[in-house]
Amino acid sequence: MSNMPMPSYNPEWSGQSVVALPERPQQIRWAFWLIMAAAVMQVISAIFGVLFMSTAAFRDSIAAEIAKQDVPATNQDVVGITVSFSIGTVIVTAVLAVILYVAIAFLIKAGRGWARIVGAVLAAISLTHLLNLTMPDGIFTILQVLAGIVALIFCFIAPGSKYFSDMKNVRLANKGGK
Repeated sequence: MSNMPMPSYNPEWSGQSVVALPERPQQIRWAFWLIMAAAVMQVISAIFGVLFMSTAAFRDSIAAEIAKQDVPATNQDVVGITVSFSIGTVIVTAVLAVILYVAIAFLIKAGRGWARIVGAVLAAISLTHLLNLTMPDGIFTILQVLAGIVALIFCFIAPGSKYFSDMKNVRLANKGGK
C-alpha cells in the first residue's frame, strides 16, 4: 500500500485549457472603494441618527406626535419605547446596509455582472434617503448616495462594462461552456 502514488491536482488532466482572468480596470477598483466609502458613510450617518434620537428634542417631538393622536394613557412609557424602537431600527438597518455594501463591493470587484445590476437598483432606491435630510448627518447621507451612484456608473461605462463581459466569458470558458 505504501507504493501507491499520492493523488495530486493537475488542471491539464481534464483536457480543457484554463482561460486567464482579464485585468481589472482602474475604474472598477475606484468603484470598489467608492462603495466601501458609502458603507463608511452609512455607519457615520447611523451614529448621528442614534445621537439625534437620544436627545430631549427628539423625545419631545415624539411626545407631541403621540399627544396629537389621542393615545389612551397606559402604565408604559410610550415615548421611551418609541425612542428605543427607533434607535434599534436605525442600528439594524445600518448593519444590514453595511453588509450589503461590502458584499456588493466584493462581487463587483470579482466581475459579477448581476451584482452591478443589484447595486444599480439599490442606488436608485437610495435616492429616497435624500427626501428627509437632517443636518449634520445629511451631509454623510448625500456623500453616501453620490458615492454609490458614481461607483455604479463606473461599472456600466467602458472599460468597466467590458470587464464584466470578459469575466462572464472567462467563467463560461472555464466551465466548459455550460
